[in-house]
Amino acid sequence: MDRMTKEELEDIGTEELVIAVLKKIGCQPETNEEGHVVFKYQGDDFYIAVEDEARFIMIWNPWWASISIDNPALPYLKEIVNLVNVDSLVTTVYTADEDEKNVGLHSKSHTLFTPKEGPLDEYLKAMLDHFFVTHDAIKQNLQQLGSAASETAKQERTKIKGFAAYKENSTPLPVEEEK
Repeated sequence: MDRMTKEELEDIGTEELVIAVLKKIGCQPETNEEGHVVFKYQGDDFYIAVEDEARFIMIWNPWWASISIDNPALPYLKEIVNLVNVDSLVTTVYTADEDEKNVGLHSKSHTLFTPKEGPLDEYLKAMLDHFFVTHDAIKQNLQQLGSAASETAKQERTKIKGFAAYKENSTPLPVEEEK
């Protein structure tokens, strides 16, 4: 990749470019049956969905954490995820697995991935590192709330402001009833 000309870099497909950059930063990428580039970074599982036509990639870090649906911290976790998402380049979503009775946390980031962005190895490492910044923010907020909750167990639940601060300004979505 370092020896490619600008023209050659422009002609390379996005998936091929992603794989080359991942190898350069020490990962061992493979393509799975869904056509996603899968790899480990700092011990976590990631995959990248590629959009060749537009030079966009979607980086996913699935199931980086989970919590039992019976855990009393779960309502707080949902609010913390929303709060962290407001200020993060990486978005975290959660899914409920009813069979396993747990909620999984997954993070993603959608970004432009083109040789015009500069050194792509540094760019991709910075993007991937930001996933761990997001994980840490969620874990620290949950830990702080857990500590505060145990100290003041009889006090009213602490509400985390985030999107809730704007709830009063919400416009109801028009829904037409079926005839």
